[in-house]
Amino acid sequence: MYNQEEQLVATLETLGVRYISRLTTVKASQLGSPAIFLAKLIQQPGSRVRNATIAVLLAQPDLSQAIPAALEILNPDEQMILKFLYTAAVVLQKKYAERLRPYLSDRWLWLPDLFSIELGLLVNQPPEEQLRALGSAHRQYTGVVLNWSGTYENVIHHLLRRWELEKIWSP
Repeated sequence: MYNQEEQLVATLETLGVRYISRLTTVKASQLGSPAIFLAKLIQQPGSRVRNATIAVLLAQPDLSQAIPAALEILNPDEQMILKFLYTAAVVLQKKYAERLRPYLSDRWLWLPDLFSIELGLLVNQPPEEQLRALGSAHRQYTGVVLNWSGTYENVIHHLLRRWELEKIWSP
């Protein structure tokens, strides 16, 4: 499992998600099936890689097309985790669109909102309210008392900070 996690982190790097520290020099594998890749991210026991699902969807919004197929691979609990993390990416993309767009240029694509209604979110609320409601639903579903909305925000802050630094490092 450890080797698979390292391979996933290496693959994330090739997809623009480079804020996660690697512990080995394992090489990235070919992306292959996006659905299998997304499913493997969700199935990781470590939250640092599992939560990177949000970041990779923000960095590569076209991967959203693989969400239905990824759900078919996952068991019911994993499906719900994917729905929560995917929806977090949808809401964060709305909230941070102005900061994300310059880094995505020709890859920019709005993530379709697939699960907000199922997860009990009101789509006409501001993103901050949606994140709070999503975090509350996530906490209720998992039973894990955690600031889930803060966890979602932490992912995008790491992603954007890394991209900002990379822009400085290579002008």
